[in-house]
Amino acid sequence: MFFFGSVAIQAQHELSYQLKLGDSFKIAQKAVQNIKMTMEGEDHNMTNTLAGIFDFKVQEITDGSYIIRTSFQNFMFKTESDIYGTLNDVDTSRETDEEDIEANVFKGLIDVPFYITLRKDGKITSLDGVDALLDNMVKNAGIEDNFTRELIKEGVSGQFGSESLSESIEQLTYLFPTAKVAVSDSWQNEYTGDMKAQNTWTLDSYNDLEFVLSGTATVQMKTNDDSVVMELEGTQDSVAVIATENGFLRSLKVEQQTKGITTMNEMGGVEVDTTLDAIITYKRL
Repeated sequence: MFFFGSVAIQAQHELSYQLKLGDSFKIAQKAVQNIKMTMEGEDHNMTNTLAGIFDFKVQEITDGSYIIRTSFQNFMFKTESDIYGTLNDVDTSRETDEEDIEANVFKGLIDVPFYITLRKDGKITSLDGVDALLDNMVKNAGIEDNFTRELIKEGVSGQFGSESLSESIEQLTYLFPTAKVAVSDSWQNEYTGDMKAQNTWTLDSYNDLEFVLSGTATVQMKTNDDSVVMELEGTQDSVAVIATENGFLRSLKVEQQTKGITTMNEMGGVEVDTTLDAIITYKRL
């Protein structure tokens, strides 16, 4: 009879998307940003609230990737100031007046498909169909003047163009390593765009139904328009619960703490100390 010493072997798991043709998922997103700007000892507090519902459906499976039909089912955002009151308030689920150009532009987002090519680790390698999305947003504004239509298209393309949409959606898809890992193993990836993040992910737990990831990151945020430039740095902590069967998230919570400078170009380039704390949640419906 042979006796073997006790050897602890950690099981290795492949964390990746395992999708089938026709699989569909709805994800609800909500982000709340609390911004404080301090100038000459006076605070100006603002809150941005953004929410939406994404619909994803697997249209095609290729070698190592999935082509996924994606659309917005609902979209809302609201900006509130403790000095100026409500600055923006758009919700595509509400009835809108024909003269409310901003609301009608965003209604043009709804149910217009675009197509992402998703690697098994969640990296988006291409996004197609965004021109039709932007054209529908402009069309929905009901404006005939070509110059004004082009101005609107240019304005919305910064947030809903191919590159910016890819970068936004990757924050809920690009979570996985390229090699098998055991519980407590870590790996790194990177988000790019207006919000850059150097992420370290860790597999906290794993079973046949779901696995849990935690993430820490250093982040850099930059917004740049004609009147305001905001440059912030800080940290981000995330917890994701993922369905083992297919790799699609069940929930994701992200908490950000950043600080830096806002440059007011319309006030002669004055620099304002700024903090931004945010909580972003994603939940499968």
